Amino acid sequence: MNQLKTKRIKPHMLKTYEFWQIDEKFLVVSPDKKLCTMTGMESLTASESGYIAYAYLDGTMRVAFLGLCDAVQDTYEFFDSDQILVAPAAMLPYMLVRLVKPTKELEQHPFVRSILSYHESDALRRSTLALRPLDSLRDRLYPGVLKAAWIRDEKKLEKNFNESVKACLDSAMTAGEQVEEVNDKSADPGEESCKELFPADELPIEFVRITDLIPSNNGTWRATLFDNIPGTRKKKKGDAVSVSKVTVTVKEEEREYTMLFVDVDAPVEGTAIHVSSLKPSRLPWRIAYALSCTACDFHKTYYLGRSGEDSLMFKEILEEIRLGKIDPLIVIDLVQRSDCELDFSRELYRCRSCGTLDVKQRLRLVTGDHTLSMTYNCPECGERMSHVKRSHIASLDCPDCRGPLNLVEESLWDGVAPELTKNN
Repeated sequence: MNQLKTKRIKPHMLKTYEFWQIDEKFLVVSPDKKLCTMTGMESLTASESGYIAYAYLDGTMRVAFLGLCDAVQDTYEFFDSDQILVAPAAMLPYMLVRLVKPTKELEQHPFVRSILSYHESDALRRSTLALRPLDSLRDRLYPGVLKAAWIRDEKKLEKNFNESVKACLDSAMTAGEQVEEVNDKSADPGEESCKELFPADELPIEFVRITDLIPSNNGTWRATLFDNIPGTRKKKKGDAVSVSKVTVTVKEEEREYTMLFVDVDAPVEGTAIHVSSLKPSRLPWRIAYALSCTACDFHKTYYLGRSGEDSLMFKEILEEIRLGKIDPLIVIDLVQRSDCELDFSRELYRCRSCGTLDVKQRLRLVTGDHTLSMTYNCPECGERMSHVKRSHIASLDCPDCRGPLNLVEESLWDGVAPELTKNN
């Protein structure tokens, strides 16, 4: 049996989680004798201790039972490949589960590796799943299907709206004059008359379902029609359409509302990416930091920094973009904007939970008005890692025993980092 490296948290019913909370996550399933008796679950190996499973989105959320797990001791053992059972998450709403964040060891499972590879190849379409303001528009069972609005006649809608607003204001002024005559300050002038000026059922708006929403060039979005649009033959089910995303802030509620609008006349933009390397005014020094623990045998050298253009590292980053290994919000900006530049350097990261130290590419996407940074999770425990500033390296703790680390040596280095040479 293998040991799980996970936090002890209280299990919850599967239905209490949103899709984005469990997508690409491992689950410790509490023992339940009823599981094996459910329709479609008869082939699941019976267990009195529980299961280890993997949740992933494939149209709808699915749960793959990968092996047996002791929910008390946090130990697990994978099934043979022919024993893996995949079931729709909607079929198991009351199943008690505990989330386990992915680690490098768990992700080596062949089934999980195949799912992750497929998701990486579909990174552009999956990038919009990270947009939380769109969650209210998503189908409950199929998160990739969203509700959008289509305005039949935008000019007519604008005209009717302006006329309605003018009529409402005129009515309010008239009602206000009447109130002043009877000196009734408690009345709300024009309230009743305004209610009838915006008949929602007469607005030239149709709601339609779309799927495969992805970012496209020039700040636009594109999607595929999931339904035919009533009232037009310009686009039909299965056609690509241009989509605009509009967000409105209601100050009184301190809340934002997001809507998607289909434009059947607008051109559908492409998804080409054009990006260049940022030329910083001051490059991070290429310094090798040798760290040694005073209490145990830990000793390691970390090669940090970059030199000039560093075309080799930039090519590696471009390859990761092609393979879909970049944060979804960075992917969206890369597609939609033409002013993107990438700032990068080899830097040291530390796990917030277990203290693991690892060298990562500190990748930042820089645009004219904001920056986005690549995030990393610990390969050992799955928790978030934080960038370690150079000035803090001398005060780090040992990842093995938590004793103080000594900065043994600082030296300049050139060429390719030794650990990269070993990997190749």
